[in-house]
Amino acid sequence: MELSGKKARLRLMTSNDVPELYYIVQKNPELWTYMVRKMDSPKDMETLVAEALTNLENKTELPFVVINQETNSIIGSTRLYDISYNRKTLELGSTFYDQSARKTSINTECKYLLLKHAFEDLQMIRVQVKTDSRNIAAQRAIERIGGIKEGILRNERMLHNGRIRDAVLYSITSDDWIIVKTELENLLSKTYAGIN
Repeated sequence: MELSGKKARLRLMTSNDVPELYYIVQKNPELWTYMVRKMDSPKDMETLVAEALTNLENKTELPFVVINQETNSIIGSTRLYDISYNRKTLELGSTFYDQSARKTSINTECKYLLLKHAFEDLQMIRVQVKTDSRNIAAQRAIERIGGIKEGILRNERMLHNGRIRDAVLYSITSDDWIIVKTELENLLSKTYAGIN
């Protein structure tokens, strides 16, 4: 399964992606500042990918690698997870990118592709996104793509290092999607035209 845009292509993760994904983290150690799990060795990435593939098999997750269309190289990862086909809800996240992709339209395009798939193909009624309450940049990015802030989940989880995090919770509903889709398409068309 693949989702394609002009700048990015999302394809389902495989175990062969471990070295490239770990290399991105190694090259950009600050990426893991707000992530919820340990990433100190290739074994940690092997575990992350193996768990994602098990969840894919169990139909509760769609883990993707992000490929730069221009270079045909992996530049990050993102996913749809905690998928409930009964409740028609899922979560979007576990996203990280190489430095080369940051402050480009790639994240916006990836979120657009994921949201479009969630609402139009999977017929979801709610997509939620959580981020660490300290991660202001991620909060701004979520708001930029149309996420509605619902509040703070206090003591949302204990992290691998023992820190207890609060998480900011956002959502986009199927009712919001028409407006969010139009705004994202306008934003992307300006970016593609070099206006933004």
